[in-house]
Amino acid sequence: MLRSFFSLRFSTSDVRRATCQMLPRIGHVPRAIRHLLFLFLLACNLPPPVVTTPRRAGDGTFVLFLNGPAKTPFSLAFDITAVEAVRADGARHPILNQPRSIDSLKLVERQILLAESFLPPGRYRQIHLAAAKAQLNRTGQRIDLSVAPEGFTFDVDFEITANEATPLFMTWNVEGSIEKQAFLRPAFAFAGRGKEVRGVLAYVTDENSNMVTIIDRSLDRVVDVLEVGQQPKGIVVAPNSSRAYIVNSGSNNLTILDIRTNTVLHTANLEGAANPTEIAMHPNGRILYIANTALNSVSVIDATSFQTIDLIPVDRQPVALAVDPTGTKLLVANMGANTVSVIDTGRNRVTATIPVEFQPVSVSMDSDGSRAFVTHLRSQRTALIALNTLRATGRMNTGPATYVLPDVNTRRVFVSQLSGNRLGFFDPNIDAELGSVPVGAEPNRLAFDVDRDKIYVVNRGSDSVTVVDRISRVVKTEIPTTKRPFGIAIVR
Repeated sequence: MLRSFFSLRFSTSDVRRATCQMLPRIGHVPRAIRHLLFLFLLACNLPPPVVTTPRRAGDGTFVLFLNGPAKTPFSLAFDITAVEAVRADGARHPILNQPRSIDSLKLVERQILLAESFLPPGRYRQIHLAAAKAQLNRTGQRIDLSVAPEGFTFDVDFEITANEATPLFMTWNVEGSIEKQAFLRPAFAFAGRGKEVRGVLAYVTDENSNMVTIIDRSLDRVVDVLEVGQQPKGIVVAPNSSRAYIVNSGSNNLTILDIRTNTVLHTANLEGAANPTEIAMHPNGRILYIANTALNSVSVIDATSFQTIDLIPVDRQPVALAVDPTGTKLLVANMGANTVSVIDTGRNRVTATIPVEFQPVSVSMDSDGSRAFVTHLRSQRTALIALNTLRATGRMNTGPATYVLPDVNTRRVFVSQLSGNRLGFFDPNIDAELGSVPVGAEPNRLAFDVDRDKIYVVNRGSDSVTVVDRISRVVKTEIPTTKRPFGIAIVR
């Protein structure tokens, strides 16, 4: 159920379009057909599906980001209708799946994902771009610019390696993109991944791209992408910030990243057919806990040897984990059983089972470990659990939600709310909503940048991360990711 909820997509766009047009005219139809049509109605409000180039054996992944200008004195807008990567041997490979409209005013201090594609290995020397419908708007005066029908060619230099991800970043010089006030001559500078780790980082797992997006939090921009296992979901960073650990639900394995070099150190196999969803780490940094959603168990793994120490049975469909600050209790949200299992980490045994509401999907804790918060997909309320008594002691009327992030300096919390796609601010002590801000579609995991007072919201439905100022509660920017981001981890 969790997989179907978080992975809803329609690939038959013509059927969807026809159904959306037909629904207002439908009268009385059998119940089964109404249910089917209702699913298509949900799809009417979804963005059109993205068609990707099929991956061939030995291909590498290529990701092209567009960095907007720091400032622009006017609006320059045009359509990018095609982009090709040209290999050193002259072979041309299309990388843009559908036309994109860009506007300099809308891209100030922003970054967008322009293309994600698969390319055969080799060195690439050029990017060829075709454009149309260019318009300059300066002080209210609109001027249609001429666009060369043959397009524009830019010199680049990047290497595609089999089964690895390669990013390329194009930065737009808006003022240099107009010639004689009449012609469009796009001015883009191209750069690959940096040789050094820049600033402080955030790692975002992208389930449908099999990648991790790496964000520089000092810039709030993507600076790198890495290919990991299939359908990466949960991610955790070691206390000493030397490694990151990622569970890949599609390939049933664990990816270990070296944070200093942003490289994959090792891939370790997990339980077969486990569909691991979430990962947590003991505060001592020596033990990993992995929720095996399909096996109704939690694996206890040595963080150095990656050997399984124990396998703990829990209730149906464990999907989320949280370790208390002392490392003595591990809480497990079991979505299929509507319960939370409490594990004694000293004995690796379940010591209590707490009933909660329908389809619990996340569990998180206050910094002092006094209480836990459990969100639900099919309940209007978030449960509060007192860890000293191991009982549900209260509820917050958050609506269906996917995560609660306790504030670092107050007893208030931030909630990713599915209804309205919002980040909500709550006082759980009096069950009061203090406000909210709109974020992307299907907000999921949340993370703090405590050094800069920012909250990062992972938006599964819009392939992005929204950055919200913790103090003013104002959206600062939106950062692109690749497909279906799920988890996030902050590196300090």
